Amino acid sequence: MSQLYYEDIATDDELEPREQLPTEDKAVEFFGRDNPTNPAFGDAEAGRRMGFGGALVPGLLKLSWITNYVGMWAGSEANLRSVRVAFRRPDIAGRPLTLAGRVVDKRQEDGVNVVELEVVTLADDQPTVRGNVQVEIPSRP
Repeated sequence: MSQLYYEDIATDDELEPREQLPTEDKAVEFFGRDNPTNPAFGDAEAGRRMGFGGALVPGLLKLSWITNYVGMWAGSEANLRSVRVAFRRPDIAGRPLTLAGRVVDKRQEDGVNVVELEVVTLADDQPTVRGNVQVEIPSRP
């Protein structure tokens, strides 16, 4: 991972899309097979019986992918300042997801370089999670 610097970022820059394939095993293992919240998180058959087509991909798993995606883009010297997401629709394990993002603002606040991103997970080109992430990015030495 290379370090990104504030001076190298422009509003409307797009992050390189990344594909993730949430397998049923990955979705089930994230919460464990005994998840009491929703059987479809821990049992692909339960998800099929409920009409979802398989195991549901936990929203927190998608959130972890989003924070990793932004962190890898920004570099090891950057700090995530805030993350807000809205879960728009469920994702089913075994169907590819694409993470995408773009810079919507960059500013300095109290001497700190802040870059604001809109991020999204897409399934079949439809958003399933939309988010806003603020990252503190260092200046070029």
